[in-house]
Amino acid sequence: MNMNMSDFNFVPVKLRSLPVDVHLDCKVYFEKPLENVEQGEPDSELILLCENQTITQELTTRLKRAIFPKNKVYITHDYVVNNLFDKGHFLGYSEQEVADIRAGKKPWESNEPKAALPKKKIAKVKKLSGIEVYKDKIYELEKVIDRYDKVKSGAADMLSKVAESGKIDKEQSELISKDIQTQLVQEDSSLILYALNQIRTEDEYLHTHSLNVAYLNGLVGKWLKLSAEQQSELVEIGLFHDLGKLKIDPKVLNKPGKLTEDEFEEIKRHPVISLELLMKSGVRNKVILEGVIQHHEKVNGLGYPKGLGSKSISDFAKITSISDIYDAMVTKRVYKEPVSPFVILNEFMKTGYSELDIKYINIFVNCMIDELKGKVIIMNDGTEATIRLVNPRKVLYPIVEIDGDVVTTDDNLFCSKMKNLLE
Repeated sequence: MNMNMSDFNFVPVKLRSLPVDVHLDCKVYFEKPLENVEQGEPDSELILLCENQTITQELTTRLKRAIFPKNKVYITHDYVVNNLFDKGHFLGYSEQEVADIRAGKKPWESNEPKAALPKKKIAKVKKLSGIEVYKDKIYELEKVIDRYDKVKSGAADMLSKVAESGKIDKEQSELISKDIQTQLVQEDSSLILYALNQIRTEDEYLHTHSLNVAYLNGLVGKWLKLSAEQQSELVEIGLFHDLGKLKIDPKVLNKPGKLTEDEFEEIKRHPVISLELLMKSGVRNKVILEGVIQHHEKVNGLGYPKGLGSKSISDFAKITSISDIYDAMVTKRVYKEPVSPFVILNEFMKTGYSELDIKYINIFVNCMIDELKGKVIIMNDGTEATIRLVNPRKVLYPIVEIDGDVVTTDDNLFCSKMKNLLE
C-alpha cells in the first residue's frame, strides 16, 4: 500500500491529551527534524510512527522521546471526528475548535502553518532520506570497515596458529578482544553491523564468522549494560566458540547440500574439540569454557553435545546461540544468498522460543529493530528502501520509505537483504 505523505488529511493533537487505553485504528504521524538543516531553519518531515495500536503509558513515553518540536502527533481526520471526538476526547481543542474541525476547517493552521507537509517539500524529503543520508556517512563507514578488517586479519592469523599448534596465543586473543570492545564503545553500532554483513569467501568463513559472533555477543553485552569484564568474556566466547571446526574436514563444513547422519555427527564434535583446545591453551575461566561447549545446547533439551535443559545452560551460552544463528543466516556465502534480517528476527519470535531463551530473544530482537531503523534495504523487486518503522508484533513486514512514499510491506513486496553501501 503506497501512501504519499503530503496527501493525508490529518489533525495535530497534543500528546498529553491522548487518552490512555484508547485504540488508535488509524495512522499516527510525528514531526521529526531532517538530518540536514538548511539556513538554520528546523524543517520537518512526517514519518509513519505507529498504526493500529492502543495508547498505553509505555507508548506515550516512547512517543514523547521521539516527537519534535511541539510535542504533537498527527491522527487521521476521520478517526478524530468519528471516533475520538464522539467519545468526548477533545484532544486539547476548545469546543469551537472541535466544531471547526468537524466542519473541515483547520484552526491550527493560522498559528502552525507547517502542520501539513506541502507537496513541494517531497523532493527535499527524497533527497535527504535513505541512501542519500548514508552517502554522507560513507567515509565513516569505510573507517569502521577498515578497522574491522584489521581485527579480522588478526583473528585469521590467530586461528591459523591454532590450526598449526593446537594452542591459542592468549596475548593475541586478548588484544583482539580489546580491539572489539573498544570499537563497540567508540563507533556507531549500526555501522558495525554493516561491516559484519560483507560477502565471505569459503576459505575465510570460519574466522569471519567467529569474529562476527564475538562482535554480536559484545553488542548484546552492551545492550544489557554488563560490566567490562563480562563483556570481555562474551566477546571471547564468540571468538572461541567454533575453534573445534578447525579439526573438522573442510568438505563437510562447507558442503552446500544436506549433511549425512555421519557428517552431522562429525560436526557435532566441534564444541567438545573447542573446549579441549581451550583447556590445552591454559584457559581456565569457567564462564568462557561453559559458554563455548554449551553454545549448541537448546532450552528444550534437544541440543548437543549433552542435551542439557534450560536451567543447566549458562546465560552466555544462550546469548552465543542467538548470535551464532543470526550471523550464519544473514551472511552471503558462496553457495547461499543472505537471508533478510527481518526473516531471521521473525523466525526467532515465531519458533525460536522452543529452542532459545525467551529473555535473550526479546532483548536481541528489540535492540536489532532499533538498530535497523533508518537503514537502507533492498526489496524483492530490486528497489532500495529506507526502514521507517518495525512493529515487534509484525517484524517480518516493516514500514519503509521508497522515493518519498511510505510503503507497508507484505507478501508481495518485502525486504530481501541489507544494502551494501560500498557496492
